[in-house]
Amino acid sequence: MKRKVGAFAAVATILLVLVPGVRAQIHRYWTPGSVWTVSGIRITAGMDQAYLQYLDGPFKKIQDAAVKGGVMKSYKILRTIDDDASGFNLLILREYPSLAAMEANEEKEDAIARQIAGDDQVQMAGYENRSKVREMMWIKTARELVLK
Repeated sequence: MKRKVGAFAAVATILLVLVPGVRAQIHRYWTPGSVWTVSGIRITAGMDQAYLQYLDGPFKKIQDAAVKGGVMKSYKILRTIDDDASGFNLLILREYPSLAAMEANEEKEDAIARQIAGDDQVQMAGYENRSKVREMMWIKTARELVLK
């Protein structure tokens, strides 16, 4: 019985010594980068000009102020070339330094939007007006992987 306990203790000791060494050998091929929110939008047929006018006006002012205020790093608008009738045809990407920064600056981002676009009632009216020219299909949050 003592021999079995001794053998078990020896095996356990060897495993405790080797396991950290094996774990240290795992190679990460990436480092965490920026956090992005990606919004998939479907512009209603024939309403491109109306929605693009909004993007070039109030939307751009809010996003530029958020970048200047350090709330986000950058933003991009991508328009698809190969539209189909059921999917998105415009992407809005917003880049944040990290998930923690994005969450910590939510109130600051809201304050910037209120300062530029107006109070909550004015913004709600804007949402309702934009719903006539576009459909918000989805919003995803993703972390950029920077390959080593």
